[in-house]
Amino acid sequence: MSVHDYSEGGIPKTIEELKDYCDRNGFTSSKTRFFVGFNYQGPKAFGIYKDEATGEFVVYKNKADGTRAVRYRGNDEEFAVVELYDRLQSEIANQKLNYAADMAARERNKYEEADAYSSIKNFNINDYPLKSDYSSMPEGSSYLGGYGNEGGSGGKNPLGLVIGFIAMILSLLFGLAGVGGGGGGGYRSGYNSGYSSSYDYDYDSGWSSDSWDSGYTDWDSDW
Repeated sequence: MSVHDYSEGGIPKTIEELKDYCDRNGFTSSKTRFFVGFNYQGPKAFGIYKDEATGEFVVYKNKADGTRAVRYRGNDEEFAVVELYDRLQSEIANQKLNYAADMAARERNKYEEADAYSSIKNFNINDYPLKSDYSSMPEGSSYLGGYGNEGGSGGKNPLGLVIGFIAMILSLLFGLAGVGGGGGGGYRSGYNSGYSSSYDYDYDSGWSSDSWDSGYTDWDSDW
């Protein structure tokens, strides 16, 4: 079986084929933390290699604390490669879902901030007329504050309500201005490997291999 046969409907079955698959799709080890054909010793890594001393194929995961969990060790190269390939496909799905969630959050923050700004921009004090009969207020009473005091009616102060409403909008606007910051969102869709497998990720999240973020990966589990 040649290196390129799997592109016609199969999946990689040798370490060399898996290397080729990763190269074709931009899944570099520095980006994805998947090390194909290499016994990487550092933390936060998935990998496969052939132990030259024993002839066995080893599939492993190095956790965040540097400890290693061995997924497979044996003489079946195809089984070992498919184990890592399936984990890579699972991680691709995880990357897409998290990327889409982050994009949705950035868009939501952007529109909420725009709505708050629009509310202040379109606010018209004349829409909230003040009807106050100062002549009817008992001598010595005060019109300051949200509620009447001695001799007052006990009702809420309309001016206080308007001021409170404006303050609430201002707080919302300036609070949202600090959320999120400059979320890029400038990634362009470009991932379309054309390979057939049991995974089907047709939805357009805007994610590409350049968007890979290892911060989305669970590095504490065994696999």
